[in-house]
Amino acid sequence: NQNIDYRVTANFEEVLQRFSIQSQQTIAGPGRPAFHIPSGMLEHHVLCGITAPEIHLRLDLPFLPYMTLLNDFLGCRKTDLYSPLTNEELDHIVTDVHRSHPNTGYKLAHGLLKARGVRVPISRLRDSFRRIDAEGVCMRRLRLHTLRRRQYSVPGPNYLWHIDGHHKLIRFVVHGGVDGFSRLVVYLTVAGNNRASTVLQSFLTAVDEYGLPSRVQSDKGGENVDVAEFMIRSRGTNRNSHITGRSVHNQVIYRLWRDVYEHALDLFYQIFVSLEDHSALHPDNELHLFALHWIFLPQIQRHLKSFRDAWNFHGLRTERGQSPQQIWRRYREQIPTEDSTEVNEDYGIDWNGPHTLLDNTVSVPEIQLLRELTDDELASLPVPGGPLACTIGMYLETVQILSRIIGD
Repeated sequence: NQNIDYRVTANFEEVLQRFSIQSQQTIAGPGRPAFHIPSGMLEHHVLCGITAPEIHLRLDLPFLPYMTLLNDFLGCRKTDLYSPLTNEELDHIVTDVHRSHPNTGYKLAHGLLKARGVRVPISRLRDSFRRIDAEGVCMRRLRLHTLRRRQYSVPGPNYLWHIDGHHKLIRFVVHGGVDGFSRLVVYLTVAGNNRASTVLQSFLTAVDEYGLPSRVQSDKGGENVDVAEFMIRSRGTNRNSHITGRSVHNQVIYRLWRDVYEHALDLFYQIFVSLEDHSALHPDNELHLFALHWIFLPQIQRHLKSFRDAWNFHGLRTERGQSPQQIWRRYREQIPTEDSTEVNEDYGIDWNGPHTLLDNTVSVPEIQLLRELTDDELASLPVPGGPLACTIGMYLETVQILSRIIGD
């Protein structure tokens, strides 16, 4: 039963804390009582960026200064938590990140490094960006503008997920879902079709990881039918378990698409345009499109995963530097998502967010060659998933092989 699994997952950390933390012991003599805290649990909280007051609440401890927690229980200083990298080593890592995500600034890159297990002060990362990409830093600074903080009415994590599809690349569809409260990206996948079953599969993968949301909001598109039926079966009727409306009602995820395109998809758009300019790609040629998807789909998915990790771990300026991951976990433990009350169709609308007045329903036909390829023929194609620098050559090779196969 999916609901039972969800409750077990939600209470796991609480149960672990109760049975792992030893009770307070008073020792003879002067000084404060001794507390025995499992170092592994404390280290996990510290590395996740959880503040000292929150650590005290989670572990049921009296207040201790942050440095006392580090010195007395972990035997280290705050600087010991950072990765021991020289400026040259850090610049090499940042250059690699910048090469894969050329439009990414230092804040999002900081989240990406955290997701990779690289921990450095953001001041060092900022200096590294200035060394390797001084011009880009200036250009991004010129684009900055202050936005008024929107008022959002969702009570907590998993109360409302926003889902949508992005169709800016040739016959590729990016399916995404965002938790409305924390702005946590719960899934971000690319596919060659817009089928309802494809959207549902991505959604269910996110449910396995984060639990079942109370409600889901989407546009009125046929690709969302399976998710709607699943939510109604799981959460019940007469409560708007699945909320549909015009595109103007789903601004939360439109806000995300802007960043997804800039930091993950624009690179591939430029590659595809270049291939078209050199007559190596014809968008109406099914053979070319098959080769394009065969080689580039794994690359796009890898970039989407990197963006999702970076986004979920980067600090939000409007949330005092807390990341979406921190916000989701912090409030997830405090606020239940069981809510049987009915809500109206305006529930969870970000009235100050970006939107479009156009209908977002897009039909994406699947790519079809003149005939289906055999297993041996598929095995003769280049193996996708190599370095990004090799993809254009692999695409051209795939076109040649397919032309020979189909021609035969």
